[in-house]
Amino acid sequence: MKREEDEEIAAWQDYVEEDVVQQLQKVVSTTALGSLQQELQRVWHYQYVVSWLYLVCDSFFTKEAGKAMWSMIQFDELMMLQDITMASSDEESVYDKIREQILRTITQNKNALLKEWDVAIKYHLEPVESLSWYTQSSALFDDFSLQEQFEIIYACVKHIERRSVGFRNYLSAHLYLFQYVELSLSDRSSLLVLPAAKLVQKRLVYAEGNDLNVPIKLRNCTVRYETDGEVEVRHLDFGADVDHYLNRLSPEFSLLTTNWDEFIDYFETTEDAYIKQFLAGFLAMNASNELNSRRLLHNRERERSMAELLVRRKRSSRLVAREEESQRRVIEMQWIEKLDERDQLLRARQRSAAKLTRVVKDTMWSLLWDRFEQDLKVEKLRRRHELHETQSATTPEPTPSPGLGANGFATSANTNAGSPGGITHIDAAVLETGPKFHEPLVNVPEPLPMALEATSLELPDHLLITSADLGNLANHGIDASNYAPDSSDWLFQCPCNAVAGINLDNDDNVRGRALVCCDVCLRWQHLECQLSAWLELQAKPGAAFNGGAENLATAELGTSRNYRRSARRQTPDGPEHDTQDRPISKMAASAHTDPFMCAWCLQELERDMRNAFAPELKSLRVKQQKQYEERERRKKQKELQKRLTSQQPQRMRQSQPQPKQQLKPSLKRQPVARVHSSTQAPPPSPFQLPSQNHL
Repeated sequence: MKREEDEEIAAWQDYVEEDVVQQLQKVVSTTALGSLQQELQRVWHYQYVVSWLYLVCDSFFTKEAGKAMWSMIQFDELMMLQDITMASSDEESVYDKIREQILRTITQNKNALLKEWDVAIKYHLEPVESLSWYTQSSALFDDFSLQEQFEIIYACVKHIERRSVGFRNYLSAHLYLFQYVELSLSDRSSLLVLPAAKLVQKRLVYAEGNDLNVPIKLRNCTVRYETDGEVEVRHLDFGADVDHYLNRLSPEFSLLTTNWDEFIDYFETTEDAYIKQFLAGFLAMNASNELNSRRLLHNRERERSMAELLVRRKRSSRLVAREEESQRRVIEMQWIEKLDERDQLLRARQRSAAKLTRVVKDTMWSLLWDRFEQDLKVEKLRRRHELHETQSATTPEPTPSPGLGANGFATSANTNAGSPGGITHIDAAVLETGPKFHEPLVNVPEPLPMALEATSLELPDHLLITSADLGNLANHGIDASNYAPDSSDWLFQCPCNAVAGINLDNDDNVRGRALVCCDVCLRWQHLECQLSAWLELQAKPGAAFNGGAENLATAELGTSRNYRRSARRQTPDGPEHDTQDRPISKMAASAHTDPFMCAWCLQELERDMRNAFAPELKSLRVKQQKQYEERERRKKQKELQKRLTSQQPQRMRQSQPQPKQQLKPSLKRQPVARVHSSTQAPPPSPFQLPSQNHL
């Protein structure tokens, strides 16, 4: 039943708890916003960002919803506006914390710093055409007005909503927070309630002439044509017209209230009882949020006043000395940790480069030996063929040509005459004119205009030793005289020879293309200019080679930018900003990246291998000659031993006494020796030694 117009509506205090009303009366808001902040609150982009931050940071609206996505940031709108107004360089600035967290979420880098904002955000927001005035200019984020800054932050929030996996997971777990309550006022108008007592009127606006006439009933979409003996039925399709009509509709948002006071005024002055009853359900929550905001501001002011009091009060020299000593120990510990991390990174890179160098040397050495053996085999066959033809021309009868052994020492000992050291004439000929052996393994043009040398160590920004670090150490009495500031320059020199120089972060030949750094000479090059043959030399032995470029650590400086002159917030005498960008800062950290060696370093290793090939071949031939002579000596010794062994039984048989054979009785009368003895002795046994008497 419709209420009567003269019905009395209760005040807002009747919908809020009594203790909350009393606390609101005691804790008075002391934050005075300037005209710029008040104008900023009337911008839709700003209000959307603030409402979004209330739902992803640690705030009054997320304290009962579990852990917030950015729980490390305690957000309140008035605190953020206060930081912007004061323009403080304090590390506790809420505005700077929000920007830094947005940067880390977009870049997916937990170590990203706020000074990298312009480079990273311009790269990720470049497809947004409405922000071309920012992405296509050399102006920095701080050079724009607050409204323009929050327009950029609004685009960053939309980018996070579309691309961030972490936000998607958070949204699926807290979807009810992002479903704003909407009250329909008409077919094309509705009322949205955002966090922190903000009312927004949403209207659907369409251009003139965007009318659409369609049948209401489905039966009116069918047309029937009857002719003589024929009936034709046609179905009318209005789908394309409906889509065209909907595409021309655009939502328009107008802010009705931006804070608690305006929300109460709108509640008390509205004459629509239906809207007043709808808003009454949000009074208690918004009142509690306003009380929480005022308490946060009062606590913050009290902490700041206490800090100023501690700074200004007169302290004892003993307490000051103790605090300085404690601060000195903290700074010294941070300095030692930085040096340790820096040393570990340099050692790991050195070990990786040394391991890669050994792998490349082994691969090149095997390839050189294979090519040398192929040329050596061809040279032996050629010489054998020439010798055979020469002998055939001089001698009518064919004679067997002397063969060459595997080492060239068995049948061609005369070829060693006059050879340098242990290298044969065939080896020397192959070393001088071998076609396959002299074919380069790495064929790369010389760097133009000249070979440059890197002066930096290619360390991340947080590991660089700066003048500020050394000055801070000197101020606290920490000796750092052995260290000098590191250079932040980086060198680009690619085999394509398109461009070469130092700090080419704004060159179109460098930006927007994948870059890779050589771990030996620290030169940056295009990844696409690396030939597969060069990468195959760096592959691990025994591993399948599939291109080799997938596991390399790459960096990309973003697309090329066409800088234009802009009158937006620029002064003719304004200082120029250093927007140098380093590829090492854009390199994604990964534990599975392989080391890389450029073609010029590979070519230098090949030169070293070729210079060491002849001495190694000489020592190998000498070793083979000694092995051959040792085998021949053992062979002769073995034959001699065999002959001696075969002759020894015959000599032993000749040296042993032969037993006397017993004579067979014969019919022929044998002469008998006469003895003077009267009796005749029997003949001795063949197995009995003759006695003394018989002797």
